[in-house]
Amino acid sequence: MKALTPGANTAISGVKTAWTLDSGNATAFGEYAAVALLPVTEKRLPTGDPALFQITQKWMEWSGKQALIGCSLDLSALPGGSEAVLLVVYTFAAAGPVSELKELRLQVDNEVELHLDLRNNGESAIVIGEFYKRNDQWKFRALAEGSAYGLAAMGRRMGINIDDAHPNRRPYSGDSPRNRGSATGTGFAVSPNHVMTCAHVIEDMQELHISSFAGRYRAEVVLVDQRNDIALLRIQDCPTLSPVLFKDGAGCALGESVIALGFPMAGLAGGGVHVTQGGVSSLFGLHNDASLLQFTAAIQPGSSGSPLFDTSGGVIAMVTSTLPDAQNMNFAVKAGLLLAFLDACQVSPSKSPTGRMYSTSEMAREAQSSLWRIEARNP
Repeated sequence: MKALTPGANTAISGVKTAWTLDSGNATAFGEYAAVALLPVTEKRLPTGDPALFQITQKWMEWSGKQALIGCSLDLSALPGGSEAVLLVVYTFAAAGPVSELKELRLQVDNEVELHLDLRNNGESAIVIGEFYKRNDQWKFRALAEGSAYGLAAMGRRMGINIDDAHPNRRPYSGDSPRNRGSATGTGFAVSPNHVMTCAHVIEDMQELHISSFAGRYRAEVVLVDQRNDIALLRIQDCPTLSPVLFKDGAGCALGESVIALGFPMAGLAGGGVHVTQGGVSSLFGLHNDASLLQFTAAIQPGSSGSPLFDTSGGVIAMVTSTLPDAQNMNFAVKAGLLLAFLDACQVSPSKSPTGRMYSTSEMAREAQSSLWRIEARNP
């Protein structure tokens, strides 16, 4: 059997192919994790509905059992415009890292094998391979492209809505939260008693807290803008918070240096604030989304909601997501949209004066008291 490593590819025999997948945790699939197939164009734009564990499509069929997942694919029956099918392993509702699966072993047509060690992988979804067409020949490429924020966030960035909740743990009432155990993220104070974060961090969660070395306090939702992934929290029974300063005047410039401060990989990377540096690589998100900017400062799970600062000490955006198949291709909601949201909430944040420049260490020291870890859970 031919062994592939991530990045390697091989031709497959025809338009009808089959694969099997098992993990080092024989009970994980169907309980904690699942598999999805995403038909896409060459540029990874969606061409049709995905196939999830609980949803089949006319171009595929699930088989096997919990310990050994099987699937048959008819690549000739894919939706029009499809030039590839992504094979994704994910945890339900991004409830935890794929490291719980320990390792994966994929076999394609009993001829090709891919082995991935996931024990140190902190991401919630991973693209492990793709079937793709080149010059009328279908091939399979082995991959290991992680998504820090899970399958649903990966779908949003591609322009498709994917429900990554467990199929048997959905609430009967649309007013009840889905059974997602817990989530963590980053938030930053925007007033003496308000904290801003990403909507997807607190989505459908019943209990919210903020915490830092300064203490731990209960929070309640004021307003959520799901479309732009923004949420405002009111903090209960806490001392006066130290708000961040937003950049005064025009937005950021292409190539401008930025600093991300947040609480990534909570519980693994330590309890303190983490600092990463980079630059503004684009003034638009995917598909020319003008609400987002693109930046290169490294982010990890838990970075959602982190403020993105320029060197004058002003917030220019809020970290929301990353593109799983690219190196440091990260996205943040622009400050203009954040300020409009706060204005609608009748919250008036402070603006940063122009003129002074901060080093990275000075910025981290100045902003640390404004940063909070978001803790969201369902009891």
